[in-house]
Amino acid sequence: MSSWTFVPMGQLCSIQSGKSDTKDAVPDGPYAFFDRSKTIKRSSRFIHDCEALIIPGEGAEFLPRHFIGKFDLHQRAYALFNFAPEIDVKFLFHYLHYVADYFPRVAVGATVKSLRLRHFQELPVAVTEREEQQRIVAILDEAFAGIATAKANAEANLQDAEATRVAFLRSVFDHRGSALATGASASMSSGVAAAERDSDLAAGVTRTGGRAAALRHIPGDFSLSVGMPARGARPGWRWVELAQLARLESGHTPSRRHPEYWGGDIPWLSIRDAREHHGGYVADTEEKTNALGIANSSARVLPAGTVCLSRTASIGYVTVTRNAMATSQDFVNWVCSPDLSPEFLKYVFLAEGRDGLLRFASGAVHQTIYFPEAKAFHICCPDRSEQDRVVARCDAVTAEARRLAGVYQRKLAALDELKQSLLHRAFSGQL
Repeated sequence: MSSWTFVPMGQLCSIQSGKSDTKDAVPDGPYAFFDRSKTIKRSSRFIHDCEALIIPGEGAEFLPRHFIGKFDLHQRAYALFNFAPEIDVKFLFHYLHYVADYFPRVAVGATVKSLRLRHFQELPVAVTEREEQQRIVAILDEAFAGIATAKANAEANLQDAEATRVAFLRSVFDHRGSALATGASASMSSGVAAAERDSDLAAGVTRTGGRAAALRHIPGDFSLSVGMPARGARPGWRWVELAQLARLESGHTPSRRHPEYWGGDIPWLSIRDAREHHGGYVADTEEKTNALGIANSSARVLPAGTVCLSRTASIGYVTVTRNAMATSQDFVNWVCSPDLSPEFLKYVFLAEGRDGLLRFASGAVHQTIYFPEAKAFHICCPDRSEQDRVVARCDAVTAEARRLAGVYQRKLAALDELKQSLLHRAFSGQL
């Protein structure tokens, strides 16, 4: 039976940080340049030509990278090299993954965690005979290669499930291959008279205040546009100003200087909530305000079924409210008339995608969809009964994509657990 002992890592190899800075990286340098990022940069010089384990000395993750050859090193990264005869390099590599929680635990710094030389030197390494180390490495290398293949397949399947959902949405809302019907090719036939609809919405169209609707035209890729687009719609659909079908509402944040405005029973939608519930429904929020906060701010309590689209630094998160709630100023919100399904409008935004929605944004520093552009939104839609059929199809495809995503995510988690189990067995003498 093999014997095990703990040896400080400083006794098993040389440990040294680099001297270069991030600005020393060059795009076409002949040598690898390691810093704290996962991307290997290039350098015009090298400080080591050897087999080494390289570990970031700063950041959130301190996992080793195995490298053989000439390389440069950032001043906040560390190289382990010149290994003692009693330690196998790959054995130490796997061991550092096994004790991956050690470096975050000992790292110093209030904001950016960083490591010092002593943290590397003092790390106790479980060491056994060299022949046993090599046997363990052979088993782990073979097992991890299989796990890597399985993970790659699961990740590809996960991406395929999402790609299928996105492709379906885009096919539903794509009009570029349509017969170029005129904008009046479909009528809204929900049973709500136009006069009643206009009366219902007119009071809310200008609730946001500020500038008027933008006059410029910014066509989207699918069923969304700023201004009336030049292209037509598929048969049975028409382009219509969104403000004719839904009341645009803004959001606001009650003053943080008044704690009495917070902690009530009125949900208040933030970017974090929208990110968590992107593409679905939101029934509750992380923070809540109260009647006093609403009364002393520009925030408004919006009804259930409001479609909320994030418009500031994190553009493109869209969710539908399950309950009445207020939102922050990071959103443009639409209260739909009976002629427009909130879920249909949600899918219009989802089909455009977060990247696509950026075309409607502007700003020198932070990209924002401003209210003049939101006021000028036009959507392409059929009548309400067809909207409901479209929503049913989109819901079915989305549900299946999420089911498949859950399957693959569970498989990925199981593979990670298997890897950790193998490492535990390897370094506790059970392999």
